[in-house]
Amino acid sequence: MSAPALRVPTAADADRWFELFDDVEVMRFIGSGEVRDREYYTGLVARQRELAEATGLCLFSVLADGEVAGFAGIHPWSHPWGPTGSLEAGWRLGRRFWGRGSATAAARAAVGLARDRGVPRLVSMIAGGNDASAAVARKLGMAPVRSHRSPEGLDVEEFGLTLD
Repeated sequence: MSAPALRVPTAADADRWFELFDDVEVMRFIGSGEVRDREYYTGLVARQRELAEATGLCLFSVLADGEVAGFAGIHPWSHPWGPTGSLEAGWRLGRRFWGRGSATAAARAAVGLARDRGVPRLVSMIAGGNDASAAVARKLGMAPVRSHRSPEGLDVEEFGLTLD
């Protein structure tokens, strides 16, 4: 297995993200836990491409062994609750890519890109019970900052990292 690579998502990646994330287990700790339709990912990819064009950062497609495994990157926290105005490091991989260290490696690469662009601080919002994502955050050097309650009623931990 080679180290995962990041690239700006292509329009075709929307279909791949839909296929990977059309899985209740993958989505269990994301928002309401419901899987999203293909149109959602078409819009998400379009927004990430615009963000990459404007800032050089986005939720990048993660390539593992030459195929799209999911996404990882940096994007604005756009919800009206939690750390509004912050940049979030986020990651999501298809289930068959779990347990390989790919999320940590991809997120670490994205954090490095943010550091290179002078981003002073990042957050990651992780639902309670999502021990795997909390472990990724800790491996990135993040630490819990505060707890939030999402509109869906989930307990969500805000992890933070100051970049040097």
